[in-house]
Amino acid sequence: MGRSARNTRKNGNKKNGLKIIAVAVLVLFGVITYSGIELQAEKRALEKRKSELEAALQTEQERSEELEDQRAYMQTVRYIEEIARKVLGLVYPDETILRPEEEE
Repeated sequence: MGRSARNTRKNGNKKNGLKIIAVAVLVLFGVITYSGIELQAEKRALEKRKSELEAALQTEQERSEELEDQRAYMQTVRYIEEIARKVLGLVYPDETILRPEEEE
């Protein structure tokens, strides 16, 4: 073989090597881009879930406050009197009960 044939073969090998490297870089770029897109979608889903959980937490905190207010009210004399009147039908000794007449 002559020098020109060897040089052509070396140049051809170099070109093939560069093509392989270029394809590998493009594939790597594609994989990274695809992964980035997937991560962005996952981030949006997680942000949505976070806002839903924050809203649920706010609702539960408000409910907890209402229950605490109700618990405090249930420990008052006023509540005890209210239940005694409604459920047990109790009255103070000096009270007069007026009932409407029944229609026949």
